[in-house]
Amino acid sequence: MTKTGKIYLKKTTRLSVLTLITLILLISFIATILAYQNPTTTIETITIADYFQTSSYTYLVHLKNNTLYDLPLLLPNQGIYFKQIIDNLTATITYTYQSSLSGPIQGNYTMIAEIKTDLWTKKYPLINQTSFSDNDQTTSFTQDFSINYSYYDDIVEQITTETGITAPNPMLIIHTNIILSQRTSQGIISTQSSPELTMTLSQKTIEISENLTGTQAGSLTRQTIQSHESVILQRNIFTVITIAIAIVFCLLLIITDNKPDEKTETEKIIKKIYKRNGEWIHKTVTPPPTALQHTLRFASIEDLVKIGEDLNKPIFHYTIPNSQKHVFYILDGTTTYLYELNPEENHNQSTPLTK
Repeated sequence: MTKTGKIYLKKTTRLSVLTLITLILLISFIATILAYQNPTTTIETITIADYFQTSSYTYLVHLKNNTLYDLPLLLPNQGIYFKQIIDNLTATITYTYQSSLSGPIQGNYTMIAEIKTDLWTKKYPLINQTSFSDNDQTTSFTQDFSINYSYYDDIVEQITTETGITAPNPMLIIHTNIILSQRTSQGIISTQSSPELTMTLSQKTIEISENLTGTQAGSLTRQTIQSHESVILQRNIFTVITIAIAIVFCLLLIITDNKPDEKTETEKIIKKIYKRNGEWIHKTVTPPPTALQHTLRFASIEDLVKIGEDLNKPIFHYTIPNSQKHVFYILDGTTTYLYELNPEENHNQSTPLTK
């Protein structure tokens, strides 16, 4: 370290070190940015309870006295249901709820009949709101009801007569709207379901839906915030490393500098000559003349300077190309006074140069 407080390094060495640190700093900066892209917390959904609910319809088709069937009634999928020989229909819905947690269960259901066509719909209540409850993990209910099929079929014919338009695809849909809630130690389970029983209207035969049973599964979930300590640690480490590298980079810029080019011994001598006798010396690109000239050579620059002073003549400084040889000379008519500085020779320049 010098008196200025700087550390001088070779230009190539200093540039290489700064380039390497810059590259490391860039890599560390990118790694820090990537570390901050990862979230420190995530929201996770945890299932704390499962529940299942099953609803199932069954029905009986009661027949009038007829020749076709020797039976008073038909079960599901037992023959063809001819409208002309049907007396009425009775049905039953069975509902079951089961939970993985215990707790008081409260629920209610209503039932409506809906006539639905491609052009219009109408709804009629079948069963008013009915409640059910339990204090365990399961609950269930069974509800019997009758379907006055001819009543709904007549409504379709009446609306067709009134409007003059036969609405396509008339259907009778029985909806059972079930609402249930269970208070558990982990929270409240709330669920709704609406199982359906469908059948055709305004046809000579009645087609009833084959899918009579439905199952619905659900779960009670809770969202938790998960902290990722490894991501936080990674962020801190890369941040500290990046800051440390940046500080080192700035310190190197401040306390280091390119090492000045070292002058050769000849350059030092030339500098000393100019310092002492610069007002007499003039640089030239013309070598000293040799033709028809009488040349007097001197052993030291001091002797040549004295001649210049005595003759009041300038001293010309000529550097021989592609070499370190320097020639100082004075022109006085046909005489050339010359001093040649050759770095290969031993020049004693330790004593001060005088004018």
